[in-house]
Amino acid sequence: MRSVTYVLVFFFSLILIQCVYSQEYKISGKIFDVKSNKPLEYANVKVGDTTYGTTADSKGEYLIKLKNGSWELIFTYLGYFSDTIAVYIESQDMERNVYLRPSEIFTETIEVLGEDPAVDIVRKAIEYKKRFKKNLNEYDFNAYTKYVIRSNTGGVDEQESKTDTGKYPILSIMETETRGYYKKPDEYKEIVRSRRESESSYVSGLALPFIVNFYDEDIDFGFSKASGPLADDALDFYDFKLLGTTSIDSQIVYRIQVDGSSLYPLFNGKIYISDKDYALIKIDLSTNEAVNVTGVDKLSFRQKFTSYTDKKNQFWMPTDVETFAEGSFAGFIKFSFDAFTIVSNYNLNKRAPKGVFDKYVIKVLPDASKDTTYWKKNQLIKNTEEEKKAYRSLEEQNKKQDTELKFVFPYLSYGKTLSFFTEIPYHFNRVEGSTLEFGLKYRTSSRNLGVSSNISYGFSDKKTKYEIEYSHNLLKDKSLKIEASLYRKLQPLSYDLSGIFKAFNTLTSLFDKQDYFDYYYASGFNLSVSKSIIPQVEVALNYREEKQTTAFNNTDYSIRKHDQLFRYNPYVNDAFLRSTGISLNINPNEFMYADFGKDGIRNFPITNYPVLHFGFDLSSKKLGSTYENKKYSFDLEGENYLNNLINIRYRLGGVIYSGQVPFQSLAHLNSTSAPWDEIFSFKTMGYREYLGDNMYYLNFENNFGNILWSRISFIKKLQLVGFFNAASSGISDENLSLASDKNFSVLKKVFCEAGFGIKGILDLLRFDLAWRLTNRIKGRNFNFSFSFGL
Repeated sequence: MRSVTYVLVFFFSLILIQCVYSQEYKISGKIFDVKSNKPLEYANVKVGDTTYGTTADSKGEYLIKLKNGSWELIFTYLGYFSDTIAVYIESQDMERNVYLRPSEIFTETIEVLGEDPAVDIVRKAIEYKKRFKKNLNEYDFNAYTKYVIRSNTGGVDEQESKTDTGKYPILSIMETETRGYYKKPDEYKEIVRSRRESESSYVSGLALPFIVNFYDEDIDFGFSKASGPLADDALDFYDFKLLGTTSIDSQIVYRIQVDGSSLYPLFNGKIYISDKDYALIKIDLSTNEAVNVTGVDKLSFRQKFTSYTDKKNQFWMPTDVETFAEGSFAGFIKFSFDAFTIVSNYNLNKRAPKGVFDKYVIKVLPDASKDTTYWKKNQLIKNTEEEKKAYRSLEEQNKKQDTELKFVFPYLSYGKTLSFFTEIPYHFNRVEGSTLEFGLKYRTSSRNLGVSSNISYGFSDKKTKYEIEYSHNLLKDKSLKIEASLYRKLQPLSYDLSGIFKAFNTLTSLFDKQDYFDYYYASGFNLSVSKSIIPQVEVALNYREEKQTTAFNNTDYSIRKHDQLFRYNPYVNDAFLRSTGISLNINPNEFMYADFGKDGIRNFPITNYPVLHFGFDLSSKKLGSTYENKKYSFDLEGENYLNNLINIRYRLGGVIYSGQVPFQSLAHLNSTSAPWDEIFSFKTMGYREYLGDNMYYLNFENNFGNILWSRISFIKKLQLVGFFNAASSGISDENLSLASDKNFSVLKKVFCEAGFGIKGILDLLRFDLAWRLTNRIKGRNFNFSFSFGL
């Protein structure tokens, strides 16, 4: 027994010793200018003879964790002599302030004739980058990131923001700790180990730090890419000018002005290059006009690099990156976004653990959410008083949300999952007259299951309508989905009318008796099951059962035009439809996969190939349908960005019927004569002007950006779009005879139109002018329209 006791004592003693020696302690303090005693913001701190380091914050405060023992800390800052301090850690935290002395090697702007010296400096820096990248095959690192979103819409009470250093109060805040891995040629992995966010965080889906690296060829914004100032072809796109020199210790550092051509997404600002090995050691850059992000007026980056070695080669790696964005939405919602990342603890050319590079580029660990206690011990950038108040305020709001009744137009919500919505509580048309509509929506917090319903009553047709919709993602990666609906509704022919279009149609109907749509009554249900076999291929099985009957005009009321009549609502072929179908989506793009933990698994396309859709529907008398027909449809749609002048979108498709096709099911073109229009539509074509049992169409447009007015500040966010549309159609004699209403045309020759649009008006609107090139009709050869879209 005694021997067992000795063994246990010895065993636990080993554990205790191991815990003591593996525990990390904090060394913190401030970094100052020795002459002015002012703190040096974002100074670098490196642990001697290691690839571990950190960065001070905007107040010059730093924090680094080390185990027991002797260490050397090296403090560096551009324009100053470095300083090294020795510390001995013995089971306790320490504080050490550091004072750096200016190196005072500095020259003003240099005037030169001929080629600017900066060109040759950058040329040598590009060559150094190539050698650098050739020798760096694999690495991993730690990163800490803090995001702060501010907005004039609030989020934290204005009274809570007296210490605010920004323009607006904090709307959302988030912190993450991650471990990143990279392996040639392009394998990357980001593991989110710790995360803390305000419940109303608008960046929870991001989860990862903004670790851009300006040694890369391109900086990827997601919507476009910008060549970096040290890209292999940078001299073809940028102008470089030597502004002067500064230093680190006694080493000269070149300050170079960078100006990117406005034709391409590029950067403007300053870069700093060492004269010793021509390494890039700091950048201070902003995107140019060609990087036109909706709502964003300013997008800036600041980044520094520190020298590390793998015992054979020297590498300059990012130690931090600060990203700042500022802008507005729709002209009145103001916002700013600030993300600061500290990168540390590099392992260079060290093989990653087996299995790290799986299909998920981003993975949030199940226990990533950490509480306040954890972050007090581990955050590398202290929260300001304002940020502390923001966390408290937003966390208190979160606690209330489970039982809180809140109104934010058009929703009245109870808790986090139930909401009463009145998107358009009142609408008017010539069939229903005045109509009141209300809805109820339930959605789980994971958003995998949702049920919504609405009910309405028309005071002129004296009918109650309803629709209940159900959707359920059965798998975490959303690859298997069930959707169903049960309804009795007034259905617009060729359109699902909702939102702004319904509101606009209500106004024109009430005031001018301009009801732009035609209607029929539909009641029944449908069911759809879709499955992504692989991310590039999705198959859906569909079943539909519907009774279709004619709707009649029931009112001639108007606020202004009392004596004028509404145009008649056409008869439809009263029918019972029972159909089955299959659809196939083929998306040949490559995807990046992200496991966001509680937010589910998502994929994001990283290539830009066109997407194809094929559909087949069968309506058979054997199934009980009034009419028997087969419907084949195909659609190819894509978007390709080449540069600021060539950014094309296109859609090519068709619908082909065989058999008997009732009037309400005839193929149509996406067109309307209403001043409010959809983006991909025929602009000069009237509503259901051309119908048929076979229809083919082409929509093509190119976004020329702001090339004509990029220098005019108040309109430089607007974009010029040119477009061309073409279509053809046909109909059999049998279906032409069958049609209950024959007030439509069939294209006897190809329809063509062209025009231009102005996109980005108030960040939401697009204005189009279009001309008919063929099939010209007096009064319809020219048209203008507005549409919504980001």
